[in-house]
Amino acid sequence: MQLLLEFIDQNTTAFIIASIGMNLLLIILFIVYSSITTGLKDKYKKLVKGTNGKNIEGILMEHLEKVQAIHDDMDQYYRRLEIMDNRLSFCTQKVGIIRYNAFQDTGSDLSYSIALLNANNDGVIITGIHGRTETISYAKPIKDGKSTYSLSVEELQALDRAKENALDRIDIQGYRSNKEVG
Repeated sequence: MQLLLEFIDQNTTAFIIASIGMNLLLIILFIVYSSITTGLKDKYKKLVKGTNGKNIEGILMEHLEKVQAIHDDMDQYYRRLEIMDNRLSFCTQKVGIIRYNAFQDTGSDLSYSIALLNANNDGVIITGIHGRTETISYAKPIKDGKSTYSLSVEELQALDRAKENALDRIDIQGYRSNKEVG
């Protein structure tokens, strides 16, 4: 025991310096951890703000239920969108029209051919031929961009225009304004 007391007596200044260093280290660690817990307290207050005393687990479970409900709704919307996309592919999406003068003895371009096609290039060409005494209109079916009936030059032009101007194309407006009508 005497030996221990002598050792302490001889190294008192070293023990004091080590003690001061450890105290400074503890104070620094206390300040760091205090700032970290203050940040966590602020985040916790934001998290539980407006919860009326509910616990965190209840809040998280409620949030997860809402997220799952939104996920289910989105799945349902995607299924509906697929159905609508499928239906839309059968709707008229491409239109080509040609106006022309079918007979030399009539004025103006009163005759017309209109091609109405879906996404698969299926549809119909409607042609109206205007004469002095009568107007005749008829339709020819189109399958895969072709008709089993013979097509006139104007009907072929309308069909080509319809094939070229899909509604999804951005340049459709400019495309139409640059084309000649007759």
